[in-house]
Amino acid sequence: MPFTRAFFNTVIDALFPVPLAEREVLAMGQMAAFKDLPRAERPQIGEACSIFAYKDERITRLIWSIKYKKSRAGAAIAGYALYRMTRFFAGAVPKGMRVMVVPMPITKARRLERGFNQCELILDEMEKLDADRYLAFARDLIIRTRHTGRQTMKNRKERSESIKDAFAVNDKAASLPEMRRDPSRYFIVVIDDVVTTGSTMRDAVATLRRAGFPNTYGLSVAH
Repeated sequence: MPFTRAFFNTVIDALFPVPLAEREVLAMGQMAAFKDLPRAERPQIGEACSIFAYKDERITRLIWSIKYKKSRAGAAIAGYALYRMTRFFAGAVPKGMRVMVVPMPITKARRLERGFNQCELILDEMEKLDADRYLAFARDLIIRTRHTGRQTMKNRKERSESIKDAFAVNDKAASLPEMRRDPSRYFIVVIDDVVTTGSTMRDAVATLRRAGFPNTYGLSVAH
């Protein structure tokens, strides 16, 4: 399967050359991209915020390269931006709280179709940057319980309805001794590549809060 997918992507790249905007953003590097790419205008929902403006073509292509091409260069740029912002927000977290980063999960069907979770790729890059082990990373704290179909073709109301109760906390991960003792001491950041209407992020955050993690918020690469 990986070989078939790689071969298919090679053929597609040959038939459809990489757009200029994609080449430009991937060549920028982590620090330059974080500094120069346009910022998202305002938080879409109270539970989360975003870094870059998705309407900028370079950012659209950045997200595309990660989600559909498994671009390590793209994931490195996204991971750096999320890491910088997470460390910034962590500076305001009360002393004694542990900052934990959680990737937005995907269903087994989506993973089988795509072969990977793009948010986990981004998380890998964040972890590489965390040399002082200031952050904790939990890849399986929250899981996707049902397949909701692609959200891009749905309007705001349809997205909100389809995503309801689509997440659950992984009891095995949440029952670790250090988390079971006092889950409220964790400041959890759920990361995603894109927030559009905010329905998916809102439900993921709400799921963790209901499970006893009140200090849970969302952060996406783009909106």
